[in-house]
Amino acid sequence: MKHPLVKKLVQCEIDERVVELSKQYFPSMASSYSNPKLELLIGDGYKYIQELPDESFEIIITDSSDPKGPAECLFQQPYYELLEKKLTRDGIICCQAESIWFDLEFISDLLKMNRKIFKQVAYASTMTCTYPSGQIGFLICSKDPNAKLSEPTHELDEEKLNLKYYTKEIHRASFVLPRFVRERLYN
Repeated sequence: MKHPLVKKLVQCEIDERVVELSKQYFPSMASSYSNPKLELLIGDGYKYIQELPDESFEIIITDSSDPKGPAECLFQQPYYELLEKKLTRDGIICCQAESIWFDLEFISDLLKMNRKIFKQVAYASTMTCTYPSGQIGFLICSKDPNAKLSEPTHELDEEKLNLKYYTKEIHRASFVLPRFVRERLYN
């Protein structure tokens, strides 16, 4: 919501307790819940997006749990086909896409599946201490055949926005992958 071009953000959280605990244990981050740009919905995001008209969003971010159990449907072709329909002409999605250290075959299959749906498909990686390998990845897809996913589309004033992690260099670097990963995902 810090991004100056964001006019409205819809968060669909399946578990209201997540919001309550965020407010309790992460008050500085949870202050966003009072931002007038935010429409917070408690419910199943998959069901929510099914009911939307086509071309409703410029960006859809799915921050899901792992592709086992209840979140398994969020890693299957019907879900990505649904997301593609809900994006504007040049829209993008960003979805949790597992770790290169544990799930490279799964990630490869995920990218192959989405290449049949989207014009541009990429895998981005970041470090995070909350995952067993210290790394997690993201499936980034666009309907725009000319999208350059590894390049920031806007210059942000990182200091003015008080960004603690994101920089244009971090954005670009997240698409730089070890050779064994590139060979598996892009050949």
